[in-house]
Amino acid sequence: MTPKEKRLAVKMGRAIAVRRQQRNFTQAELAEAIGVEQETISRFERGATLPPLGRLADIADVLSCPLEEFLRNASPRVEDTAQGIARILEKLTESDRRLVGDFIEQLGARLLKNKA
Repeated sequence: MTPKEKRLAVKMGRAIAVRRQQRNFTQAELAEAIGVEQETISRFERGATLPPLGRLADIADVLSCPLEEFLRNASPRVEDTAQGIARILEKLTESDRRLVGDFIEQLGARLLKNKA
């Protein structure tokens, strides 16, 4: 696995684990639901292996989420990160969206200043 693939696998694994826990599934329950061993789910969640696309689709089905959620959460692309943030912001009130926007602007400015 290349370093880029490893980073992708780790991020995707975290996304799978978070969604699994949100849906109150154990690794063993998820494994049984998609017809694999519990260790397979553990390897996916640790980022030791990337799940094949078919398995990823099975996981998304069992956990009742769009397949793209795992891909977007694992993606290093700015556009995918922005899309994920936009989905969160959609659920907030206008004043809370402004608060988050102000925070991001301030944090971004501070991080850029520290880089210089």
